[in-house]
Amino acid sequence: MSLDAGRRLAHYRIVEKIGEGGMGVVWKARDTRLGRDVVIKLLPVELENDTERLARLELEARTVAAINHPNIVTLYSVEEADGIRFLTMEWIDGRSLTEVVPEQGLALNRFFDIAIALTDAVAAAHDRGITHRDLKPANVMVTPEGRVKVLDFGLAKATEAAEAAEDRDPSERSTRGLTEAGRVLGTIMYMSPEQVRGEVVDHRSDIFSLGIVLYEMATGERPFK
Repeated sequence: MSLDAGRRLAHYRIVEKIGEGGMGVVWKARDTRLGRDVVIKLLPVELENDTERLARLELEARTVAAINHPNIVTLYSVEEADGIRFLTMEWIDGRSLTEVVPEQGLALNRFFDIAIALTDAVAAAHDRGITHRDLKPANVMVTPEGRVKVLDFGLAKATEAAEAAEDRDPSERSTRGLTEAGRVLGTIMYMSPEQVRGEVVDHRSDIFSLGIVLYEMATGERPFK
């Protein structure tokens, strides 16, 4: 189900659409109860009526929401209103790392400022047993003050676990990951070899993807094209 700017969803007033991908459609909204801007992400259509998969997603969401780290975007809740299931998350006013990195790469001091914060965020999530599975510059925001925020920790993991529960053939999962960037397995230019093969992944896949992001930050180019 789609939304429109100006519509109310529970106590949220929809402001504008800010993105769309395999994990759903993302909107900026105003929380009229608390007087703050939030991000609303509609769940994929295939999750709407599958109670087992929704239960898995909500369990994962509770785990991610428990992370209190300055460089990880806060996941507020999993909610339902007007028959629509959605996630609410912290709104970040900033630019993606894709926009921040110049063609020749970042200056060394700027590189370390972002790299240390990004690596610390990934390590904090791994300490909680949470794997991102789609680390890439587009999933890292940098605020005007220079603060780094990683988006969507754990959400890809929840969907992958749900697909595994369907006993889907690994080669099919791999094909979906390659043809639908960011859907389940990640984005092809940043994927670890095991992700490309459609195999089970863990925190080591994040480390591989993180290395690619750091390389791109330093040089302005991806190591694998």
